[in-house]
Amino acid sequence: MRRFIVGLLATIGFITILGIGGVLLLGSVMGGSRPAPSDRTVLKLDWRQLPGEDGGGGGTAFFGPRGASLAETVDALRRAAADKRVIGLVATVSGGGPGFASVQELREAIAFFRAAGKFAIIFSESFDTGAGGLRNWYLATAFEQIWLQPSGDFGVVGIATQVPFFKGGLDKLGVRFEGGRRLEFKSAPNTFLEPGFTTAHRENLQTLVDGLFGQMIEDVARDRNLQSAELRRLIDSAPLAPPEALSAKLVDKLGYRDEVMAEIDRRAGRKDSLYEFRDYLEDSGVRARRGEAIAVVTIDGAIVSSDEGGSPLTGGRLAVADKLARAIDEAASEASIKAIVVRIDSPGGSYPASDTLRRAIERAKQKGKPVVVSFGDVAASGGYFAALPADVIVAQRGTITGSIGVFGLKPVIGDLLDSLGVKVETLNAGANAAMNTPTLGYTPQQQAAVDRQLDRIYADFTRKVSDARRLDGTRLDAAARGRVFTGVDAKAAGLVDELGGLTLAIAFAKAKAGIDAARDVHVRRFPAPKGRIEQLMELVSGQRAELAARAELRRVTTEISRRLGDLPLAWQAEAMRLPPLPPLWD
Repeated sequence: MRRFIVGLLATIGFITILGIGGVLLLGSVMGGSRPAPSDRTVLKLDWRQLPGEDGGGGGTAFFGPRGASLAETVDALRRAAADKRVIGLVATVSGGGPGFASVQELREAIAFFRAAGKFAIIFSESFDTGAGGLRNWYLATAFEQIWLQPSGDFGVVGIATQVPFFKGGLDKLGVRFEGGRRLEFKSAPNTFLEPGFTTAHRENLQTLVDGLFGQMIEDVARDRNLQSAELRRLIDSAPLAPPEALSAKLVDKLGYRDEVMAEIDRRAGRKDSLYEFRDYLEDSGVRARRGEAIAVVTIDGAIVSSDEGGSPLTGGRLAVADKLARAIDEAASEASIKAIVVRIDSPGGSYPASDTLRRAIERAKQKGKPVVVSFGDVAASGGYFAALPADVIVAQRGTITGSIGVFGLKPVIGDLLDSLGVKVETLNAGANAAMNTPTLGYTPQQQAAVDRQLDRIYADFTRKVSDARRLDGTRLDAAARGRVFTGVDAKAAGLVDELGGLTLAIAFAKAKAGIDAARDVHVRRFPAPKGRIEQLMELVSGQRAELAARAELRRVTTEISRRLGDLPLAWQAEAMRLPPLPPLWD
């Protein structure tokens, strides 16, 4: 009877998913064509979730509309600048989104749009005191007019970062971390190893924060026609009431959303001028499929060797090296692809997986394809390492760049177990067979082996950086040791070639491929985005597998519980032991 019920539930789950997917597919297939933009069109952008690299924020990967990616948004804005039907745009901004460099990329696209003689108005209910407030206002200052709701707030108070240090609490619990890092500026392990900031950690992070804040001050002072010192004073006096922000020229108008829409109608000279940006994205995307082809491969998230069970329902920011290397190989093998742009937004990850991506870029160049790398918000550690063979590396001024170093840690919980009266005994064949178990610390010989491994990886990393970037020993040492930089400082250190966004990277790719700068190009994504049917089949397959696994788990758990009842207590403890925890590496 139980098997029958489980089977029935699995079947119902399958039919339900298929039914939902069928409705979505039917809506997609039979949705009909939408009207094209008419004359004197105003694009309407909903940026209550700013676009990211993967186009998230518009629902799950399958259910609901997919949000436009950062690259798609920038491309469509630049096309709109040349579109005679479009006279302006209006945006609503609030909430969270990507980081500093992405905002700079969007600001450049808005500036390009306005340079074509078109208006741009942005509205926000409030600029709060969190990071989202500063990020959204920084973006808003690229617009012609900033509207703030009278009941809102101007809470742009600067940039702050906090780092938790767990060592004191872990010491009380009887937990410690062992391993090592190369070298002193490689600060990620400090949260487990140190009671607070080390001198190197504090110095590097403060330099980074000051650099990003300075860029924001410089850009906004120029765009708002303010003196930098006065702008800093105003921010230091925030939060401000809306009338104070208006008086200080930090916003242009106080009003509600309906008043903004009335202003749009006035400028357009009619009441039906608004056109959804997502619709325009699809309309302009058809026209964008002209010209010679350039491939764009996006490395977005922590770099891992293989897929770790991501779901079409949840998505997730994992850059799977095997899949992305295959995508680079496919792009390099297609005769129609004239150049490859690799977009990287990654804090790093597995060193071998990062090296797999680095080698894929190297192979593409060996096949005669120019490769240009464009950095997003972060290109650190393995994210930077993967970019090394590129013909040109382009970073935004605010890209967090570098972190040339390595660390490896493992938790040791033996003292915690002792304090709880839990005894764990180990039998092993091989002197180092149990070296990565969390119940035992490293022996001196094992720690020496870990140190050799860290030294080997750091030497390989720095040698490849030196060769690719042509840095002598002195410049290499100043750029390495785990330091992180803004894009501006990374260029000064010799780690990147040019400052700019994806648009500039594509321009370099065209030049390297011998394509005239004025000619249009077809930007093709590799791997190609999955269609609705493919997503549906993956979803159904994953749902069925998950239901079957849960049913099997319930069966096995029930059987284990039954059998454990007949075993002595010592055997039960052995059967319920904790599995080893893997060490942390980057």
